[in-house]
Amino acid sequence: MSAHVPASPPKAARRLRVALIAALALFGPLAAAPAAHAAPPAATFTLEVTPTDATEGDTLIATVIGTGVSDVYAFDLVFAVTEGVLASASETPAGPAGGFTSAVDGPGTITVSHTRLGTSPGLSGEVVLATVPLRATGSGAARVELTSVRLVSSTSETVTQTAVASETVDIVALPTPTPTPTPSATPTASATASPSASSAPAASGPDDLATTGVDATPLLISGAAGVALIAAGAVFVARRRQGVRE
Repeated sequence: MSAHVPASPPKAARRLRVALIAALALFGPLAAAPAAHAAPPAATFTLEVTPTDATEGDTLIATVIGTGVSDVYAFDLVFAVTEGVLASASETPAGPAGGFTSAVDGPGTITVSHTRLGTSPGLSGEVVLATVPLRATGSGAARVELTSVRLVSSTSETVTQTAVASETVDIVALPTPTPTPTPSATPTASATASPSASSAPAASGPDDLATTGVDATPLLISGAAGVALIAAGAVFVARRRQGVRE
């Protein structure tokens, strides 16, 4: 009885197996490379607030600049502002072009979020990440702080930083308006009556009867009549005396 000897595999099968082993050895490390070499997003942040001296009611701009930005596909910026002095303005914050930017307000906080759209690449280099309008609602020293930053890469890697940067600004109160005095009515000068000729006192001589405010005509007539009577009586008496002597 002869022993059974297993048949050797065909040459074509051996060649295929060798080719598969060689392909795995060559392309296997390349297929695993993206996962092994995926780097987290990175950036260094600067916060600027302008103007640094403002007046109550003015609009200020908080600008966040990223330097050394690497593969940032989305981010969240959380701001804290001094309540009663600063608040979010009515204008919407702006972010980099090629993405969508939104903002949510809270008590003394403003959260600005941005994400790239579609196949837009992640941000890199030096980038203005956000410009946030603020309104001066009061007066005094006010603080703007970038309290938290969350970065997301194009491969969904996430990095969070806290207590990132801060700036202080001085807000001057509006001047108190000075009330305008109401002009008083100008008094009208009253006409002064000038003395008329009839009311002016007549000049009196030493022997004239002085009159004041009374019509002197009747007195003058009666005085003249009395003088005439006295003169007539004196003539009559003188003639009578002359007749007696004769």
